[in-house]
Amino acid sequence: MPVGGTAFFGQNQSPRITTTYLNQLNRKGDPAPGAPVSTAQVSGSIVQPYAGFEGGKLTITDPFATMFADPAVGPLYGGVYMYVQFAANAPTANARGQIVYWSDILHYVVTDDPAASTNGVAGVTINATTAGNWDFIQIAGIAEVSFSAAAAIGTMLKASGNQAAVATVMDNTYLGTAELTAGVAGAVSPVLLNIMAGFNY
Repeated sequence: MPVGGTAFFGQNQSPRITTTYLNQLNRKGDPAPGAPVSTAQVSGSIVQPYAGFEGGKLTITDPFATMFADPAVGPLYGGVYMYVQFAANAPTANARGQIVYWSDILHYVVTDDPAASTNGVAGVTINATTAGNWDFIQIAGIAEVSFSAAAAIGTMLKASGNQAAVATVMDNTYLGTAELTAGVAGAVSPVLLNIMAGFNY
């Protein structure tokens, strides 16, 4: 192995946050991997993307999650956050707390359209990311998820479209359990994620 390991040469690196907060108010994601601008947006410039960040995972504990959470948006919790691309052909605008699915699991592309996925639930959005951009989703830990109906603490939940709904079985739509507070219909509430489909390494 080369000196410094594979991470020294751009592989398997932990992705960086390109804004002050992980869930920055009005954050729309990165047009190029690891870069807040793309070459097309800067005349006469070549922006270097960080391909090693694609699909990278950022693991943070609760104290750091608090530091990375924008007070103007809402809380984040300790867990695993994954840097993915949001499908350019998404049928609806992305929103905080919605459930997304794998569109292209080999290239770390997610979609808000469950009908366009054969690989199941990918995770939960933490920003209203622009279609085509790169951004973080949460794949493990306690996440703020949009609920379609009220649910008591400890209730089993599944992905139903882009929201959490009460589950009766644990299948590839299984999401986890309501945690900390009861789920509120039409709002984001905490869910302890246990995504059955898992996530791509």
